[in-house]
Amino acid sequence: MVIVSAQKSLIGILVVLIIIAGVGGYFAGSVAVPPPRTVTSVVTQTVTVTVTATPTPTVTPIPPSPPPHWPKEIIIRVGGIGGAWYPIGAGLGDLITKNLKVRATVQPGGSGPNILATSKNEADIVMAYAWQSAVARDEKAAKEYWGEPINFSNVKLLAGGLYTQYFHAVKVKGFPASTFKELADMVKAGQRVSIGTNIRGTAEEFTLRTLLAKYGVTYDDIRKAGGTVFLGPHTDIVQMMREGKIQVYVAFGGIGYSAMVEADTTMELEPFILTDDDFKFMMENYGFKKSVIPKGSYRWVKEDYPSLVDYPVFLCRAGLPEDFIYFVARLLDENKDYIVASAKYFEEFDPSKAWQLGGLWELHPGAAKYYKDKGYMP
Repeated sequence: MVIVSAQKSLIGILVVLIIIAGVGGYFAGSVAVPPPRTVTSVVTQTVTVTVTATPTPTVTPIPPSPPPHWPKEIIIRVGGIGGAWYPIGAGLGDLITKNLKVRATVQPGGSGPNILATSKNEADIVMAYAWQSAVARDEKAAKEYWGEPINFSNVKLLAGGLYTQYFHAVKVKGFPASTFKELADMVKAGQRVSIGTNIRGTAEEFTLRTLLAKYGVTYDDIRKAGGTVFLGPHTDIVQMMREGKIQVYVAFGGIGYSAMVEADTTMELEPFILTDDDFKFMMENYGFKKSVIPKGSYRWVKEDYPSLVDYPVFLCRAGLPEDFIYFVARLLDENKDYIVASAKYFEEFDPSKAWQLGGLWELHPGAAKYYKDKGYMP
């Protein structure tokens, strides 16, 4: 029994020694294995950046006196007195006379006659419309519109997108017709109607004549029924409305042009409207666009007034010297505020887009050079 007990004691001691040896070996092994090292690698990379400097646009300075090859005087034809165009043309004329020392005479006119006069070298700088370029370029359409073909190559673009021109049509309060169809029906029934608009060939006269024809009525039909068609200055039309001689007034102009403001503030007027079919007809056949005259723009505009719109442009004779037209384009660009002072709607004019909003009219080389020098045109 004593021997067995001694053996058990020896076995216990051996187990303890083995455990101690194992633990020591574990810690010895842990110390022997080095901790992981963090290796930092630095990579240097060279990046080359190329910076292209944009050249500052430079324009040619205005000469102190007119060169011998410049015209001594020019004719600028615009719209009727009291209309939206006259103050713009008068402003440009003043700038040319004062800065270029070339006498500029401003004359009343209309978009259609202005184009014809330019094509015949009877006017130097004129106002017209972008949409008329498509008509002028088509020999058949031009002959129907002007009664003769237009020398398209002699008419060049000076500046487009002068502002947005809106169709306005008003009637005296109580006049029974409110659309062209209703007015045409009155004429067909033998009733007397009296209409006033600008001279023949202008956008408003063309629109009036075209929409009446759409409903089967001509100016002669109106006159045969005892009515009146007056084609003349806006100011005369407004006066005739006050005298009871005109019942419907049709015009194109910037919002707030003087003759319409005068009519609106001195008479009770009501809107004469275009139907959806009228809009479709004029837009599809003649390239007009549709917009609205905002509510409250005039007393007669109680709600937004749907309107045809287009962009007036400055055109010029192809034969005018390149450097002369270059400086005229510069005057329009740098003196916008001078014209805005008498034609608020000209505020919309963006010189950087003047070369883009001219329809099919081709740019005069002098105007193109200026727009390129300014960086407006590629």
